Amino acid sequence: MRSFVKHHLLKIYVLLLLVVSAAVYIIGYGQPNALFWDENYHISSAEKYIDGVMYMEPHPPLGKLLMAGSEALLGVNADKDKSNFTNTDYVRDSDMPQGGISFYGYRLPSTVLMALSVLFLFGIIRRTTGNPHIALAFCCFLIFDNALVIHARSAMLEGIQLFFILAAIYYAVRIVTSSRGPTLTQYALLGVIIGLAVAVKVNALVLLLLFVMVYGVDQWQAIKSFNLLDLLKRLCTTVPAGVIPLALTFLAVFYIHIGLGQQISPHKDYSASAEYQQKIKAGDSWAPGTFVIAMQDNLKYMSNYADGVPRLDVCKEGENGSAAIGWPLGTKTINYRWSKRTIDGTTHVRYHNLVANPVVWFSVAAGIILSAGLIIGRFVYNNPVKDTALFYWICAFTGLYVSYMIAILQIERVMYMYHYLVPLVFGIINLALVFSYIFREQLLAASRHTYINLAVFIAFTVGVFFIFAPFTYSWELTEAQFEVRDWFDYWKLEVVR
Repeated sequence: MRSFVKHHLLKIYVLLLLVVSAAVYIIGYGQPNALFWDENYHISSAEKYIDGVMYMEPHPPLGKLLMAGSEALLGVNADKDKSNFTNTDYVRDSDMPQGGISFYGYRLPSTVLMALSVLFLFGIIRRTTGNPHIALAFCCFLIFDNALVIHARSAMLEGIQLFFILAAIYYAVRIVTSSRGPTLTQYALLGVIIGLAVAVKVNALVLLLLFVMVYGVDQWQAIKSFNLLDLLKRLCTTVPAGVIPLALTFLAVFYIHIGLGQQISPHKDYSASAEYQQKIKAGDSWAPGTFVIAMQDNLKYMSNYADGVPRLDVCKEGENGSAAIGWPLGTKTINYRWSKRTIDGTTHVRYHNLVANPVVWFSVAAGIILSAGLIIGRFVYNNPVKDTALFYWICAFTGLYVSYMIAILQIERVMYMYHYLVPLVFGIINLALVFSYIFREQLLAASRHTYINLAVFIAFTVGVFFIFAPFTYSWELTEAQFEVRDWFDYWKLEVVR
């Protein structure tokens, strides 16, 4: 039995992760059976594809295309009149057909893709640390974070995007850890995957740093010898090999988006140019010439929309936005939706609230601080490095995290806590690397004490997840039960009485 487990350990771990991830993310994902937060926008957008109605919006279209595809494929609302969805950009409860709708189709892509993304995370950590036990343990951070779970179980974009982000990181890590040098085909495929992530939300452009990472490994000898000629020669082939497939993937998604818009909505023309509108009326939405015109209109609309978004105003009543500097500590929570009932004078409330698992978020923040200290110690004070490969991996993922946060801090428009989910995932990978680096000797010696402590820590993480699970799964809470979970004033949780 022991030899069987040892021989099939990776398969057992992968199966275990899939089962647990599916249980956490997928079971009952159709609840709450009501709209919340950006679902009001994205479901309206997805329905426009189904009905062939042209629209524009601030985010690229891939996420909504997948929502529309799954809704049409499942057909759970085939007998419902959803025509109101295409006559607005923001669906309200009053726009719902009689009897309501099922949300399973719209929420399916985000939910399933996020559940599957744990496999990429497992592969990333296993390849960078060489330790499948560490990979299994830190994958629990992705599965048992309340903020990740609530956002993935919705018709929103984060779960879909994180699937492609983790896929891109895994492929980059696989290229780097391969015994063969990176090929132009691999640069191209990496560009396609990054293009898919950017086609969901443009903040995935931070993944361009993956090209730098792969190129650095590809040309390490030339970098060390400062051979500028060889470096420039390789750049002349690798840059177009990676960037052109990325751009073509992004444009291909927009081509589908534009082609499906075969009629103009009666409620809004989205400032589409007269020439674009004429092409639609003539039935030429799939024509290459239409694409050129429409792409310009879409990009202009995205830019104008971004310019019109208000800035953060913490003094405004009901402000849900928050400053990026506080995100690593989980500020500020957002009450997406709630409903209440009174039983024998006691109020029971179902909250659907964006809240962090503080064990995950605080640990990630601590990992970034530790890795920053390690990097400063090496490059400023010339401290020795006990594992060169792990050290450079830590540099890479700390760089991804810091680069994203620096870019976000330059944005003046209001931002929200869920914009931190991308660097949070970078931080989870970094934390696994830092743990492996700090406890390198103990892990090499297969110290039971180290693994037991790690198991206890993961169990604690899971336990805290279930403490806050009522906010994630809309389980009823009394006021007293709510107060028990109001751990930090800066979270600004608000009880419903």
